[in-house]
Parts: sequence; structure tokens; C-alpha cells
Amino acid sequence: MRNLEAFQQELAVLIGTPTELRPFVCDGSPLECEVFIVGFNPATSMLVDFWQFWCPSKGFDKESWLEAYKKDRQVRPLKPGKTRRNAVSPTRRVMEWVLEGAAPYKCLETNIYSASTEQAVDLASERRITAPFDFLLANIKPRIIVAHGVGAVEHIQKMNIDAKVFSVSHFSRGWSREAALELGVKIKDELGIGNSALS
Repeated sequence: MRNLEAFQQELAVLIGTPTELRPFVCDGSPLECEVFIVGFNPATSMLVDFWQFWCPSKGFDKESWLEAYKKDRQVRPLKPGKTRRNAVSPTRRVMEWVLEGAAPYKCLETNIYSASTEQAVDLASERRITAPFDFLLANIKPRIIVAHGVGAVEHIQKMNIDAKVFSVSHFSRGWSREAALELGVKIKDELGIGNSALS
């Protein structure tokens, strides 16, 4: 991929503008991300347009996106029987720990499918479109893919991918901060082999 402007134009053809899809989240330019963290589909629906957080010269504004994400979670009605909701989902919390462990390497958080549903089983067949994910994979060419959860792992295993693949359990449950940080460090160590630029 030549530059962010070309990236934006081609992605906009795939997902539309404005869009309720969430093809990815990253801090800055997606073209600089050597790692993909891949789930099945986003679990938190957001009212704001993905492109609101995009800058043609810099890439994705994760800080602003995270503020909007937390605000959306805060105002959403609670499920029956629930009295409170965490500021971020368990998956988001674990993801941030992994990113902390992998720093300074940049990671792109994405999903096989860009449409959001609270439960993966709720994603209708007509919304199971992989074109945005396939586009990201083909144009960014990550060195490492972390697939979390059965759906993402099974999809990745069927693909012919050059990247090193780490298959792990879903980030929504069973992860401690220590385990997530260890995964991040494992990513960093793998990327550091033969690459002294960041050592």
C-alpha cells in the first residue's frame, strides 16, 4: 500500500462512508502495524461513524475513539438484572494489557467480520463479510497475527498466511494482567528476532 490516502480511498469503497462498521482500531497509521490482534467481530456497537476518528495524514485517532467507546458503553441501557457496567469490556481490558506488553511495536486490532453484535451467534449470515479484513491483511502484511477465540482461530487456520500465528483463548474471560502482558512480551520477542531497530 502506497500511503494513507490510497488506503483510505480503497477501504471506503469496501465499508462505505459514513459506516457503522468497525474494520479496525489502532494508534496512528495502520500501515505501520506489524501485528494484527484478530477476534471474530466487535462486541460493542457504537453510535459514531468510524471515519470520525480517521485523519488522512496521521491515521486512526485511538484516544478519541476510546473516549467515544466508553461514553457509548456508559449510556447504553443495562441488561435485565444488571446494576452496573464496566467502563471497558473484559476483552478491551485484556487487549490493552497485551498492547502494553508488546510496546513499542504497533498492533492493529481487527476482526474477521467488521459488523458488531453483543454475541457472535447474533451476527447474521448476510453481515458475515470478510472483505475489510482481507483488504487489511493483503495491504499491511503483518508479521504476527494473534487470533483470539475459536471463531477467529478457525478462520485464520483455513487461510494461507505468511505471518507467524499465535492462537489463544478469547480475551473476554480467563486472562490475568500478567498473562496478557506475557503474551505482549512474547510478540515483542518474536518481532525482535533479526530486528535490532527497536532493541
